[in-house]
Amino acid sequence: MVTNKAEMSWMKNADSIVNNQQEQQDNFELMSQTFDFISDAILIVDKAWKLIYTNEAAAKLLRSSKRDLLGVHLWDKFSDNVRTTFFDSYQKSLLEDKPVEFNEYYTPLKMWLHFKVIPSKGRVTILLNKLNDNLTMEVTEEVYRTMFRDYPDAVCSTDLRGYFLTVNKSFKEMFSVDDENIKGKHFLDYLVGNRNGRIKDIFETAINGNPQTVEINLSNEVGRPFVVMLSLIPIIVNSEIIGAYAIFKNITKYYLNVDEIRRLYDMNQSIMEAVEDGILGLDKDFNVVMWNEAAEKITGYDREELTPETIHKLLHHIQPSIDHFFNKDFNSLNLFEEIVIEKSGITFYKKDGTPFITEFTVTPMISGETVIGSVLTFRDITQKKKSEELIHQSEKLSAVGQLAAGIAHEIRNPLTSLKGFLQLIEFNQGGKQEYYDIMKSEFSRIEQILNELLILSKPQKMDKVPTSIVNLMDHTVTLLQTQAIIKNIQIKKDIQAEDAMVECAEHQIKQVFVNLIKNAIEATDDGGEINVLIRAINQEVTVEVVDTGCGIPKEKLKRIGEPFFTTKNKGTGLGLMVTFQIIEEHGGTVEVDSIEGEGTTFKIKLPLYES
Repeated sequence: MVTNKAEMSWMKNADSIVNNQQEQQDNFELMSQTFDFISDAILIVDKAWKLIYTNEAAAKLLRSSKRDLLGVHLWDKFSDNVRTTFFDSYQKSLLEDKPVEFNEYYTPLKMWLHFKVIPSKGRVTILLNKLNDNLTMEVTEEVYRTMFRDYPDAVCSTDLRGYFLTVNKSFKEMFSVDDENIKGKHFLDYLVGNRNGRIKDIFETAINGNPQTVEINLSNEVGRPFVVMLSLIPIIVNSEIIGAYAIFKNITKYYLNVDEIRRLYDMNQSIMEAVEDGILGLDKDFNVVMWNEAAEKITGYDREELTPETIHKLLHHIQPSIDHFFNKDFNSLNLFEEIVIEKSGITFYKKDGTPFITEFTVTPMISGETVIGSVLTFRDITQKKKSEELIHQSEKLSAVGQLAAGIAHEIRNPLTSLKGFLQLIEFNQGGKQEYYDIMKSEFSRIEQILNELLILSKPQKMDKVPTSIVNLMDHTVTLLQTQAIIKNIQIKKDIQAEDAMVECAEHQIKQVFVNLIKNAIEATDDGGEINVLIRAINQEVTVEVVDTGCGIPKEKLKRIGEPFFTTKNKGTGLGLMVTFQIIEEHGGTVEVDSIEGEGTTFKIKLPLYES
């Protein structure tokens, strides 16, 4: 077999690599065997903090096997030492590429260990061994001396009876004492009042090996706000409890802040629940942070139901106004004049889908110069809008009434003269009879308009008496039956409340029925049908007049009842206006429903009379 130079070179390099790898492996095994004879514990950690080597001494010290330690994450094994001197020293050694030595108490083994951390090429070798008893005592004493000297909280040590042994500088400052003052004193002397029994029980628990923590309010005793957190920890030497540490942490400021926050919160909640406007607070992710009782009543939504999707459904048409805040540069703006959004006449939708008209204000929640959310205050102005429309309608009616009085006065007198002369001419038989008929018909129409105008121009006498609504309708149908027969229209009655009575001015309600049925006859084509329904529901009498005529266009339905608005070629619009006015004066309502090309329904509701 023949090989070229390149192949031979490659094979030579490959052999070299294999030999180097084998050599490295042999060296590592030799090093491992050597390290196993060393008494110090040795751990090697890679840059991913995984243990890649441990000798027998380390496995024995950590009470584990070499197999179980290899591949373990360093901080899984030393989880109690995260954010301690060990953790910080390891980090420092790795970052600065310098060896570090320190002593650390290893809680799982309940012993002090000496650590030496040596970095090398992205790895760290850790040497550790147990401190001897004398050195451990020295370290322990230094730790406690440091704690007493530098600890920011007040610390004292006591014997098993609770009498002072030592106190630190912070204790002296907190309780205004010195070394002479505390000689022979019991630590409970500084917890005056009726708590001594309770604290004594806690102290007894602590010196039996169970640390205790309790909050104590000493404000009444010292005459000023003063709240401390007392921690009692047993002092253990050579597995024997010889006393206790009492650590006093002044948490007065925290309590004052909590009380103030609670006071402000309660005040804010009281204000929010007292106002009649709905208040909605949103953060930048459209999570609800405020939602008062008025908002619940107006919309029907409980706070728990207000997900971002629900908020979008409720406010989708004004969301651009809220989004406007989150992309605003506020450095050049007057926050109280330029970025508040106010709008009126906007339609929101309740939980059940009912629309309501609102006026609202959107104000940003600002922390510093950052918008953290929006506050929306809104109120339901549906009734206000209806009242404004009623006032407007009333003003129009007032103007129509004034106009009607003048027209009736100016026209009625000459009209009477003209009718008189027409009767004389007809009596003398001058001219054609058909001319007389036309003129009399037109004069009658003028009189009808004048009578309707006069109803508007002056208050009508309202002698209300209990009246059978069925009898009134029967009389009206009988009166107009002739006109219906001429057009071959059937008037059908469906009476489900034979005994229904209403307290009314009989002639006025009869006028209403005449107007409605007459309009139905005029709107219905020859051969059509008119249905009259009467029934009593929930203390109300409902009268419906349903025709099969041409119907009323949807856009014109809202104007039904306005003066001089009519859908008939020769109508005045005054008849239905008078109808609406009469029913309103009787405490009732009129509803109109129509489908163009199918017919119209007028529904009247009046209070049921109960004897």
